[in-house]
Amino acid sequence: MPGGVLEKHIDDSPLAVGTHKRGNNSVTLIDPGADFKSCGVQTDVLIKNITDGSSGTISAVTEDEITGTLSGGTDNDWDVGDEYEIYITDTEDSLISSIWTDKSRGWRSDKQKLDRGWRPGDVDLDRDEKHVFGPGQPEKSYD
Repeated sequence: MPGGVLEKHIDDSPLAVGTHKRGNNSVTLIDPGADFKSCGVQTDVLIKNITDGSSGTISAVTEDEITGTLSGGTDNDWDVGDEYEIYITDTEDSLISSIWTDKSRGWRSDKQKLDRGWRPGDVDLDRDEKHVFGPGQPEKSYD
């Protein structure tokens, strides 16, 4: 029976942020020195124009420029001074990954390998029967 603690990794903070620097009414975001490709920005991920409220999916990336179709905003394009956010998935707040942590040592594990939250080799004698004392177990204190 699985257990433990589920740790979820959500795409809730941008990979890159900055400001569009060249040209108004542009379909291409231009930010010289941003190093988009070197920073790991890829195609088919979310880009948001914070200033006009539009967003879209990136279709092309170079070190200084990003192209993608924006929608849902007031202009749906890039103007000098527009602030942007770029995420690593195609939707904000989407699940990136998840992992289970066992209860005994905080080690990462697959959910199927846990027995009520414990790795099988690390089962605590007190888990099912309370107050079982033995080697490696807490000692009873005498005041």
